[in-house]
Amino acid sequence: MKRFFLLLSITFIVGINTNAQVRSYFGFLGGVSTPTGQFGAADYYNNTAGFAKKGVTFGIDGAVYFHKNWAIGATIAFNDQGELTNNDATALILGYDNDFKPTAITVTGVNRYHYISALFGPQYSFTKGAFILDLRPSFGFLSISSTPSLQIDVSGSQVLQNSSEIKQASVSKSVFGYGGTVGLRYKLSEKVCFVLHGNYINSNGPNIITSNPAQVTTNGHTVAVGRLVTKQPISVIQTTFGMTFGL
Repeated sequence: MKRFFLLLSITFIVGINTNAQVRSYFGFLGGVSTPTGQFGAADYYNNTAGFAKKGVTFGIDGAVYFHKNWAIGATIAFNDQGELTNNDATALILGYDNDFKPTAITVTGVNRYHYISALFGPQYSFTKGAFILDLRPSFGFLSISSTPSLQIDVSGSQVLQNSSEIKQASVSKSVFGYGGTVGLRYKLSEKVCFVLHGNYINSNGPNIITSNPAQVTTNGHTVAVGRLVTKQPISVIQTTFGMTFGL
C-alpha cells in the first residue's frame, strides 16, 4: 500500500495543475483497519502488546477549500480492532503458567477494541484530468468506548502459595491521536467522486487499569510477577473506499 501511494504521488508530481480551484466536498468511507507495531503484537512478555486484530472502519470525510488547492480536511470514523482469540488466551496461559507455576489456570477475555477517531488538518490537492490526489497530515483525538478485559484465575501456585485473581479492566477514555491521509479521488461527474484512502493513525493510547501482579519477596527484595499492563499504544494503517459529493 505504501509503494502504491508513493507511485501515485510521483505520477501526480509530473503534469499537476496547481492553479485549479478544487471543490469542497463531503463523503462516506469504509474499509479495513490493520493494527501495527505494539498494538498488533501478541506477546505475553511485551507489556504494551495489544493483541489487536484486523477490523472494520467506516465514517465520514470531508474538506473545505479556502484558497485554490488548500483546504482543511477532517475524518470521523468508527473503528473495531477485534477481541482476544483462543490463540491469544493460550499464549497468556502459557506465560502465566511459566511465571506462577500453578496446578490450574484460566484466562477469560471479554469486550472488544472500539473507538471513534476524529482527526483533522491542512490538506493540499493535486489535480490531473479526472483525478485528484489529496495529502493531509492530521491530529485530533480517539474516543475509546471499550478495550478487551481479562480475568486470570490462578490455583495452587508454587510462587503464590495460594490462589489468586488478576484483572485487567476495560477502558473508556479519550486520548490524543495523530496521523496522515493520502487520498485518490476520481471524478464520476462534476460533483461526485469515487475515492480510495490510505490512513495512518497513531496514539500513545489509554492508561490500563490492572490489578497488581503477585508480589513475591526473595532474598529481602520484593518483585512483581506476572504481566502488568499500564499503557496501551494504538497504531493502525487503514485502507478505505467510498464516495464524495461536491458542495
